[in-house]
Amino acid sequence: MAKMNNDDLRALVEAQHFAALGATDASALSSDRARAMEYYRGDVTRDIPSEDGKSTAVSMDVSDTVEGLMPQLMEIFCGTDEVVQFDPVGPDDVGGAQQETDYVNHVFMNRNPGFMVLYQMIKDALLQKVGVVKVWWEKHERIERETYTDKTDDEYALIAAAPDVEIVEHTEKEDPNYPGMKFHDVTVETKKDYSCARVMGVPPEEFGTGRDTRSSLQEANYCYHKVVTNTVSDLIREGYDEDQVRSLPTYRLYTNQEELARDTVNEHQYTPADINDADRFVEVTEHYIRVDMEGNGRAELYRIVTGGGSLPGSVGEILNLDGKPDVQPWDAMPFAAITPVPMPHRFFGRSVADLVIDIMKIKTAMLRGALDNIYLSLRPRPVVAETLSGTNTIDDLLVHRAGAIVRVKQPGAVEWQVVPDIAQNIYPALEYFDAVREWRTGVTKAGQGIDANALQNQSATAVNQVYDAAQSKVKLLARIFAETGIRDLFMLLHATIKKHADKPQVVRLRNQWVPVDPRNWKTRDDLTINIGLGTGSKAQQMANLHVIIGAQTAALQAGKTNLVGDPQLYNSAKALTRLAGHKDVDTFFTDPASQPAPAPQQDPKLQIEQLKAQTAMQIQASEHQSNMVKAQAEIQKAQADAQVKIIEANAAAREAAMSQQLAAAQIQVDQLKAAAQNNTTLTKAAMDNLVRLEVARIMASKDTDSKPDAAEAKLSEDAGV
Repeated sequence: MAKMNNDDLRALVEAQHFAALGATDASALSSDRARAMEYYRGDVTRDIPSEDGKSTAVSMDVSDTVEGLMPQLMEIFCGTDEVVQFDPVGPDDVGGAQQETDYVNHVFMNRNPGFMVLYQMIKDALLQKVGVVKVWWEKHERIERETYTDKTDDEYALIAAAPDVEIVEHTEKEDPNYPGMKFHDVTVETKKDYSCARVMGVPPEEFGTGRDTRSSLQEANYCYHKVVTNTVSDLIREGYDEDQVRSLPTYRLYTNQEELARDTVNEHQYTPADINDADRFVEVTEHYIRVDMEGNGRAELYRIVTGGGSLPGSVGEILNLDGKPDVQPWDAMPFAAITPVPMPHRFFGRSVADLVIDIMKIKTAMLRGALDNIYLSLRPRPVVAETLSGTNTIDDLLVHRAGAIVRVKQPGAVEWQVVPDIAQNIYPALEYFDAVREWRTGVTKAGQGIDANALQNQSATAVNQVYDAAQSKVKLLARIFAETGIRDLFMLLHATIKKHADKPQVVRLRNQWVPVDPRNWKTRDDLTINIGLGTGSKAQQMANLHVIIGAQTAALQAGKTNLVGDPQLYNSAKALTRLAGHKDVDTFFTDPASQPAPAPQQDPKLQIEQLKAQTAMQIQASEHQSNMVKAQAEIQKAQADAQVKIIEANAAAREAAMSQQLAAAQIQVDQLKAAAQNNTTLTKAAMDNLVRLEVARIMASKDTDSKPDAAEAKLSEDAGV
């Protein structure tokens, strides 16, 4: 089979576009969505025309229901810092999956207006059957222009040598005060490549898909996006053929009834003339179609960009990009869509507005009737008896003035019409239809704030049961959104970042600067959507969480560390912090996964046994030390007793020596006496002194052993020797 040429491809695209759902302004889909938008704005003239002199009040049930659901749904999806969480594919992939989760959520919420994207997607679904989001990779060049004045040669050289800098203007001048010194005025441009995954909400009237599309857009054979926000300058900058782009008609903002219904301040009534051609909005259409381009029997997905179609259903011609037709192979449909009430095996379901429009129409008719009845009761019509009235009676009645006189011939000529009170019969009917609306949509008074009087006649249990029953519908709605378009959106965002990222980046995740390289990411097929579908109100969720934390604390106190650990405690702390209204959990609690692993804890019973053993060892050591002290004391006592015995023995020896010395002295004295008797030359006084000297020497040696010489000198002096 031959390769498809451009003419055949254009004809195929035009046929698919003409048959696509949403492409025809007069289709039932377009009419239903325009009607829903009108009812949301309070415009019911399509079904209930206003009458002169009658009430024009409108029961705003569509708006009340949609706006009643929006806060709950936005809190469910945006109440945490992680809209979704990617699941690991193995034990060694836990850290990688967490980093990819953090980075994808960071790109969605910080680098894109993630909150407003979800807001538009959900609100479009509630109002117009489907909410659509587009994901793509945007890459363009940013040019920054700076001017420097009076720079020296060195400063000018530094500016000129900077990377990615182009000098566009340069003026050299001399300073008149310093001849020979030059200064430079220079203007430079810096070019920086900017690339990022982009996400945007697509207006429902600008999107369409093939009639054979079932539930998922990823399985569709054809989708298109009518892009109306590009200017002539934008397209030329992207590389499209300038002559083709300039020939495209200007987009005038009033192409179909859905856009007119969305118009709230008459935007379509005035469009400026095409004075500034470069800034002129033009309409191009991106077609995503599965086609056998190569003629090999395999249909592949391609993106084809066309522009210039002026007739309904016409797509114009294929635009040329960089010198050749803009026909590019594509990986996946870049769209994600949600619908609140899916129809099995169909792409388009029912909107919440579809469930409420009939109730709004009925209530508006009854409300206008009740108000007309009240107005008539306030200003009843006069009944005039012609036979009793004068020529001036009618004229006087036509003048509405307080205290005005009405001239009649006889009393009773003028009576006032008795208006029957029908309002008291209408009010129960209005309450009935309010109950029907609550049952259909789940938007109740309990969910919006219960009237204080209602609590006087109902128990808390009954109120909670009504509230929970209504919440179950909101939970179902949120789960449908989560498992369809929200899942597809983040899977597309993850795949887009992984494919197009060409270098690592350093970003701040969980209050830490970490390197992220999407080129090393794994292909993800599973993710968990963290939607806050707690039971009951926030106060009830907080109370339930405190019960869980109490059970965790009791388990830890009982030593059941196999039931509760640091990750479980951190999860409880994280949930509690988010319920308290703080998104940054790390400000209050530290993730145990980011900290070093603590030492393994022993079994409490084993710890008790070890403690008992340590106590016994300490007691034994204490007793041993006490015994050693006693033994040492006994040894010291024995040593002291031995020393005392030695001292006593020494004293006894001294006494014995003294006795011997005294005996020897006595013998010497006797000998001296005998010698004195034989020696006449020795006087008696000298002999007595000699004896006294000897005795004194013995006594001195006993008392003053340390100073014998001094004692001897003293004795000698006393003896006169």
